[in-house]
Amino acid sequence: MGLAIGILSACKKEQKPTVTGSIAAPVISSPTDGSSVTVTLADSATVLNINWSKPDYGVQAVVSYFIQADTLGKNFKQYYTLANLTSANSYAISYNNFSNQLMTGLKLAPNALSTIELRVGSAIYGKDTVYSKPVKIALTTLAVNQLWLPGSYEGYIPATAPTIPAVTPTTYEGYAYFSAAGNFKFTSAPDYNHTNYGDGGNGKLTTNGNAGGIGYASAGVYLLNADITALTYSAVFINSFGIIGTATPQQWNASTPMTYNVGTGLWTVTADLVAGALKFRANDDWTINYGPKDTNALTGTLIFNDPGAITINAAGNYTITLDMTQSKQKGYAYTIVKN
Repeated sequence: MGLAIGILSACKKEQKPTVTGSIAAPVISSPTDGSSVTVTLADSATVLNINWSKPDYGVQAVVSYFIQADTLGKNFKQYYTLANLTSANSYAISYNNFSNQLMTGLKLAPNALSTIELRVGSAIYGKDTVYSKPVKIALTTLAVNQLWLPGSYEGYIPATAPTIPAVTPTTYEGYAYFSAAGNFKFTSAPDYNHTNYGDGGNGKLTTNGNAGGIGYASAGVYLLNADITALTYSAVFINSFGIIGTATPQQWNASTPMTYNVGTGLWTVTADLVAGALKFRANDDWTINYGPKDTNALTGTLIFNDPGAITINAAGNYTITLDMTQSKQKGYAYTIVKN
């Protein structure tokens, strides 16, 4: 009999309180309506504190909160959610992360002034949702156009470290040469006084300045990607670059390897070509490959994983150069010169 009572008690559904009267919505106390947030490198680590009063549902219940932002005049029809919280009635976010998230989530223009609205919503048990009155914020975003790569290979000195450029306001990609195995970080300035990104584990970044660097096993060239909104990264070791295609010595069967010059950062090869097609790929594999923006150009820029190939019209001996440094132009470039 005791067991039966226990089973019945376990099966009994949790009693959720019912709201019967009016609900007093949260009220944002900071930032105040009409505030300004201007994000610069100097204050990118400054904390924006969002505080609000707790709603009154007239019953005892666990309250869930969500902080939403939208561009002024959009009436939260395409809002971006900054955070979801339980019980806490405050939220802290750095100026840098605030700017990055809203540039991505609301497609705000980089390095420009936009007026946004911020509101706090609350609910209990997924219903009875109410919203605070929105507050307007004049936000001047900051898009850092490059990340520095200080690491053990160069003494962890950001000012002398190589950089990778921005692809979007919050994503970065580039090739870098590390002279010895070790670890590195991404920094948003040529110093440690601003945001720096260390190893958060499992391909994640962390903005905790005390975190360790991102480890890598071998000296050499790496393809690096970083997303400072999603806080993710990748570092792919580049054992080789090569040319491949019907114009090359090994056709489509294998890459003809190029030679890397540590001093210039260029990959080169001199080879006998025939009329046909030519592409570039890394590690004798198709995971990282590039086709030309213009298939008829012997000098030009490259597109990742593009199906097109450069057209070689005449057989002969050629010097092919691949420039992945982005030091002289935006994007990856190549030249093919007949000797």
